[in-house]
Amino acid sequence: MQAITITLDGREVSGYPGMTILELAKESGINIPTLCHDPQLASVGACRVCLVEDERNGALLASCVAPIASGMVINTHSPRVMERRKTVIELMLASHPDSCLVCDKGNRCQLRQIAADLGIGLVKLQRLPQMVSIEEVNPFLERDLSKCILCAKCIRACQELVVEGAIDYFQRGFTTIPATLNNKPLESSECTFCGTCVGLCPTGALTEKEKTYRGTTQTVTQTICPFCGCGCSICLEVKDGRVLRATPGKESSVYKGTLCVRGSYGCDFIHSPDRLLKPLVKSNGNSEELPWQEALELAGTQFRRIKDEYGADSLAVLGSSKCTNEENYLLQRFARSVFGTNNIDNGSRLYNSASRVGLGSSLSFSGTTNYLTDLEQAELILVIGADPNASAPAISYAIKRAVKQHGVKLLLIEPRQTKLSSFAHLWLRPRVGTDMALINGLAKVIVDEGLLDEEFVTRRTDNFEAFAESLKKYTPEYVEKATGVPGQEIREAARLYAKANQAAIVYGTGVTQHITGTDGVKALANLALLTGNIGRRGGGIYALQRENNAQGACDMGALPKFLPGYQSVADAQARGKFEERWRVSLPAEAGLTAMEMMEQAKKGKIKGMYIVGENPVLSFPNPRFIKEILASLDFLVVQDMFLTETARLANVVLPAASFAEKEGTFTNFEGRVQRVQKAIAPLGESLPDWEIILRLADKMGSPMPYSSPQEVMDEVIGCCQLPAYTFYEGGGHPESEAKSLYEAESGSHRGVGRIHGGQFSEGFARFCPVEYAPPAKGKKGYPFTLLAGTILSHFGAGSRSSRSTRLRKFSSEAFVEICESDARELAIADGEMVKVSSPAGEVTAKVKITNALREGMLFMPISFPEAPVNELFDIVLDSETKAPSLKACSVKVDKIPIH
Repeated sequence: MQAITITLDGREVSGYPGMTILELAKESGINIPTLCHDPQLASVGACRVCLVEDERNGALLASCVAPIASGMVINTHSPRVMERRKTVIELMLASHPDSCLVCDKGNRCQLRQIAADLGIGLVKLQRLPQMVSIEEVNPFLERDLSKCILCAKCIRACQELVVEGAIDYFQRGFTTIPATLNNKPLESSECTFCGTCVGLCPTGALTEKEKTYRGTTQTVTQTICPFCGCGCSICLEVKDGRVLRATPGKESSVYKGTLCVRGSYGCDFIHSPDRLLKPLVKSNGNSEELPWQEALELAGTQFRRIKDEYGADSLAVLGSSKCTNEENYLLQRFARSVFGTNNIDNGSRLYNSASRVGLGSSLSFSGTTNYLTDLEQAELILVIGADPNASAPAISYAIKRAVKQHGVKLLLIEPRQTKLSSFAHLWLRPRVGTDMALINGLAKVIVDEGLLDEEFVTRRTDNFEAFAESLKKYTPEYVEKATGVPGQEIREAARLYAKANQAAIVYGTGVTQHITGTDGVKALANLALLTGNIGRRGGGIYALQRENNAQGACDMGALPKFLPGYQSVADAQARGKFEERWRVSLPAEAGLTAMEMMEQAKKGKIKGMYIVGENPVLSFPNPRFIKEILASLDFLVVQDMFLTETARLANVVLPAASFAEKEGTFTNFEGRVQRVQKAIAPLGESLPDWEIILRLADKMGSPMPYSSPQEVMDEVIGCCQLPAYTFYEGGGHPESEAKSLYEAESGSHRGVGRIHGGQFSEGFARFCPVEYAPPAKGKKGYPFTLLAGTILSHFGAGSRSSRSTRLRKFSSEAFVEICESDARELAIADGEMVKVSSPAGEVTAKVKITNALREGMLFMPISFPEAPVNELFDIVLDSETKAPSLKACSVKVDKIPIH
């Protein structure tokens, strides 16, 4: 590519073809003011503030849309440019309210800043105020369009970045405003309240609605969002030790400066009045505050007593997929070297273990195979068992951008109608629990019609013959009967997937949380291998994670069978490495999984537990049974931010700091390791989890020699170097790389090695034949199939999102979705209360009638503690992973009479 040389403010500079004058100026360190430009948006030249002069011909050019051309002589601050620039700003100010002193935008207002830089004071032009009044009842944002300068950043962000299309220009001429269809309130539109438009608005036209502070904050800390597994970069604005607002991270963010409603408006749980500020100890059935020293002494003494009386394996640790990598590493070391047991697991067992085992069996790689940036390079994206709009919004944005902007075909396999349904080239709606038959059916068509990548299969895989033999019965006719998907659509879907040069697979808990979740993941891996879509840009498998550090918790060894870096506890050489470093003897027998801990506690074999950052009373199936088990323990220590349903059962409760109050790293679903930075001091007497773990280890007589999370990461890098992975080592960098990770801006990453064009760690990937087993028929009297899942405005079991004031206001009570025909048959109206029952339990919820479900299907969110949907699930485990089935169950619905 030949460089283009121009003269810019008196000096020669070079750029590449297609580069704009503004881009080259920025690269050259020359500031050109602009109000409508953003590097993540298509340039439109709306504001005209970025005018520059080409001295060859005197032309005034909008630098954000004018491409560089050889021989240009550009002056960015000539007298003509400055005169026009001032005029443009004065015209904007003439229709702008004179309210800078009381405007919430304060010193963050770009219009005000440019006016000051240009020396504009009193505007001499006749004022033409815009009288705009809009009624907003949502708790997130408000519009004052009298301050709008029509830069269109909000419109372009909505249409180009999050691809929602909720707003556009409305009316024409002087009355033009950015608005929803027919200028309805935002809550009556398609708006998801992601906050991207607020973050980009250069004036006070779009602001947060419920503000704890009006004005400019003192400090801004860039860190990582604590909710889903996407790992978006966020900036926390702080004043006087309080987080006031969260905005999208800097433009270098892989997610293009976007967030979702949770990231933008859900972080106020940090300052919830429910925060635990001091240690609590149960005494005579009541919780009493106790100094740290005494609380830790009590916990350490009791754990030592249980270990001495019943042995190390009578103790167990449940870690958290919400804690940092460093904290999970410390926790697994605590379990193994202080307790002396491999009885450690983490909360991602509930939704992630099927991916880890399934992909590990097929690819010898236990996570997502490609980075997110590859997804928009695909020719086809297959989304199955996932609603990323609710569970992983940034992934949904990328998929929608790929379809709308790059012509990618979307193949959607989902029984419910979701936001992605309208983007789908082909949407298949199989019966619940029949995904594996459908996937095998697609593979059968690909093999029978010779659409497989024969070279890839021959050179880079094994066990193909056994796999092909296992597909014999999965004819389109058989699969249609099993799934309800027409045979012709099965053939069409198989051909679409196989004929794409780059085809990616995205899946979520709709695959992993079924009883056959592990086999479902193996079936998807088979499909990708069959078409050579592993190790290819634009291809690959994307395993969505529910929590922010589900990947990292497993990488760090918070698992009963694996040391950090997925080194088997049965491997004497691996154990020896850690034994030498930790100077202890480590157990060689695999420990108990999370659900096995409960089973053994019920039998009286587990006497004490240490639960960090998890709430199994809400998140596990059959919560009443789990509550009974935990209450029966000899001794229970819970470490959390809030007095959760689990913490209320504990003998000792230790108050933990939030993500905004500590340092460390999170690993997102694609293996991107990103820095978490401390924005404020821990509230009250709460402490970061890593510090609590160290203090407790010390009280148990087994101190661990770390003084900071960075020292922990140094050890991680030294202990987790395996051929199959480049865990946290920056691709072979020395141990000092940990320092650079901690010194870097949040959002930098040292990642798990992707399967990208290189060899599989075992030399070959392996086809794993899997057999479809029809879902068990529901018991008589339970005619509906209930799906449980995530909604956009809440998260997980609700321990944090239910304590976010704004999220709770927007979605305040539990609901159950039902289709119109079923509601009519049951004589149930929208908004009425019903009782949803299964053989395991019952909950009450408000009815929401929808057209997104088929007859016989219901949907309930998992995030409302007052209506825990897991009450409806009995404990049924995947035979390989020991993970419970938490996606679908049979229920009945009864109307609650009004007295």
